[in-house]
Amino acid sequence: MLDQAVKGASPVVAARRDSPALRQCCDSYVCPVCSQVVELTDYRQVVWHQQPGHRPMDADA
Repeated sequence: MLDQAVKGASPVVAARRDSPALRQCCDSYVCPVCSQVVELTDYRQVVWHQQPGHRPMDADA
């Protein structure tokens, strides 16, 4: 009985993610205002660099 259900079912397709090396290219950018690298995975950095005329963010902050 289970064999019949398996034969008629469509195959399960898992979600594929790119390798970390390929995803890393899009995880940061260089801020055009202060020339500091902004990590898009860090919300504090993203919000800080949205402010017009900001200074580079302290590494300790």
